[in-house]
Amino acid sequence: MSRVLWRLNDVCLQGKCLPRLEGINLEIEEGKTAVIGQSGAGKTSLLNLLVGFERPDRGVVHQLFPEAPQRLPLFWVPQDGGLWPHMKAREHLEVVIDRGDASGKAMSVLSAFGIQEKADSYPAQLSQGERERLSVARAISSRATVLVMDEPLVSVDIACAGKCWEAVRNNLAETRASVVFATHSPQTVLSEAEKVVCLNEGRLLYSGSVEDLYLHPATPELADCLGENNWLSPQESSAWLGRDEEKPLCCRPEHIAIVRAKESHFVVQSARFKGSIAEADLKNERTGAVRRFYHRPASNFLRPDDHVILKLLLCLLMFVTLLPGCGGGEPVIAISGQTWWSLAPDGTRIPAPRSVAVCSDGEVFILDTAGRVLVYDENGLLKRQWRMPDPTAGNPEGVCVLRDGSIAVADTHYSRVIIFDKEGKIIRQFGRYGTGEGEFIYPVALAEDEGRNLYVCEYGSNDRVQKFAPDGRYIGSFGTFGTRPGQFQRPSGMVWHRGNLYVADSINNRIQVFSDRGEFIRVLGASSQFLSLNFPYDMALGPDNALYVVEYGAGRVTKIDLDGKVLGRYGSSGTGAGQFRTPWGIAVDLKKHLFVADTGNRRMVVLKQ
Repeated sequence: MSRVLWRLNDVCLQGKCLPRLEGINLEIEEGKTAVIGQSGAGKTSLLNLLVGFERPDRGVVHQLFPEAPQRLPLFWVPQDGGLWPHMKAREHLEVVIDRGDASGKAMSVLSAFGIQEKADSYPAQLSQGERERLSVARAISSRATVLVMDEPLVSVDIACAGKCWEAVRNNLAETRASVVFATHSPQTVLSEAEKVVCLNEGRLLYSGSVEDLYLHPATPELADCLGENNWLSPQESSAWLGRDEEKPLCCRPEHIAIVRAKESHFVVQSARFKGSIAEADLKNERTGAVRRFYHRPASNFLRPDDHVILKLLLCLLMFVTLLPGCGGGEPVIAISGQTWWSLAPDGTRIPAPRSVAVCSDGEVFILDTAGRVLVYDENGLLKRQWRMPDPTAGNPEGVCVLRDGSIAVADTHYSRVIIFDKEGKIIRQFGRYGTGEGEFIYPVALAEDEGRNLYVCEYGSNDRVQKFAPDGRYIGSFGTFGTRPGQFQRPSGMVWHRGNLYVADSINNRIQVFSDRGEFIRVLGASSQFLSLNFPYDMALGPDNALYVVEYGAGRVTKIDLDGKVLGRYGSSGTGAGQFRTPWGIAVDLKKHLFVADTGNRRMVVLKQ
C-alpha cells in the first residue's frame, strides 16, 4: 500500500471575497498525482499549502514524508519557475547537484531538456519556454523525495514537451521520487499521472485513480475533467444506441464507432475531424432529435447527409483492468523485459505509431500519424524515413514487409496499395476508390502468401478481403459487411499461414479463418471454448507458430494457438509500464520480441519474451 505524503483535514483558504479552497479533505499518496481544474479552481492555492508557502485559515495540513537523510524532502517549481536571476542556467543545476561531477551532470540534464546551448545564459536571456524547461530540469536534478510543480512546461511546444516529460519520467523511476503537478490539460493527466485531484471553484470534486475517472466518472462534470465524452442518459442510450440502461453511460470517443449504413434513420448534419478526435452532429429522423457525438476515426470520412449507425464498443466499458501477471486464472505471457521509445518529431509534433512490421534482418518499419514510413533498428535507432505521396486526405493504416524485401502500404484514405523498395522508392501501386473488383473504400491491412499473392482487407461498408497477384492483378474477393460467420465489421489485421488466412474482425470481436481461396472455415476458438477478445485490431504470427493479437479495447496482447486456445495475455489499459492505450499494431521478430504500436500513448513498446 502506498504511503500517504499529505493529509488535509477540513482545509479552508480564504480569498479577498470568496474562499480559494473550502472544506478540503484529501490524502495524497506516493506516486504521480495530477491536480486539474479550470483557471480559478484552486490548483495553485492547493500546491501553495502543500509546500508551506501559505497556511490554511482553517483546518490542518499534515506533511508525512518518509525520512531520507541524504535527500531533500521536497522541491517546488512555482508557476513563475522561481529561477535565480543572478545565476546562469548550468549554475541552477550545479547548485542542487551534491554528488560527483556536478558540471558534467548539469550539462547532461540540460541536454535532455534541449537547452544545453543556453548553459551560460541568465534567465532574462531565455524565452518563456526555455525558463520553464530550466525550472523543471533544476527540480529533477535535486533528486528530492517529492517534486511539486505548478503547471510545468505549459508554454513549451508539444514535441519538446514530450521529450521533457520523458526525462521527468526517467528521473522519477531512477530516484523513486513522487510528483504532484497542476495542469489544465487532460492529455497530460492521462499520459503522466496515476492519480488525479479534480477541483472546481475551490471545492474538491474527485480524488482517485486516473483510469477510474476516465472510464467510470460519476457525473458529466467529472467526465469533462478528462476530455471529450458522450454522456448518455438511459433514454438517450435507448434512442441512439438501441440499449436499455438503468443508469447513464459515459462513452469516451474510442467507445463509439460511427458506421455508414444506407437503411439507418440517423443522418450526419456536420462532421469535423480534429486529429485524434472527431465530432459528428447527428439527427434522428424519427424523433427530430439532434446531438453531437465524439468518436475516434482514422480521418474525416463522414459527410453531410450520410446515413449512419452508432455502435457501442461495450467491451471497453465492461473491461476490468488486469495488471500484468494478474489474469484472473488465465495464463500470462512471460516477459523478461520491455523498452519503449517515442517516434522522431515531425516539426513541433510527436506523431503516434499506427502500424508496424519487422524484416528478417531486424529492421522495424512503422507507419505514423504524420503519414511517414519510419525505419528503426530493433533498439529504437532511426535509420531512415520517407513520406507517403500525399497525406492530405488521411494517413495509411497498414504496412507489410513482403517476401522479396519490398514494403507494401495500405494507403487507406487514397483507396490504393503502394509498393516501395526498402529505401522508399515507389515500385508500383494499384487500386482506386470504389466497390468493384480491385477497388477499395478504406484498405487497412495486408498479408502475403507463399506464392507472393497479396491479400488486402478494407472497411467502410465495403468490408471484405481481396486477393491480388504479385503484379497487382485482381484475383478474387470474399466477405461482406455484417455479423454472420464469414462477414466482417472492420477487418483490420491478417495473417497467412499454410493455406489459411486468419482475419481480425475487429468490431465483431473475433478472429475468422478462411482458406486462401476465400472459403469460410470457422470462427477461431468457437468450437472448443469462447475466445474473449476486446476489439482485436491487429495480429502477427510468431516463429513459435502462435498468433499474437493486440486488443485496442483491452489495451493488451493475447497469445493464442492456431485453434484459438489462449496461451497467455499481457498488459492492461493505461499509461504505465506494461500498459497500453488503444494499441493499433503488432509485429513479432525471429527472437519472439513483440513490437506494439501503443498509439494512445504515442510510443513504440518492445516486449522481450
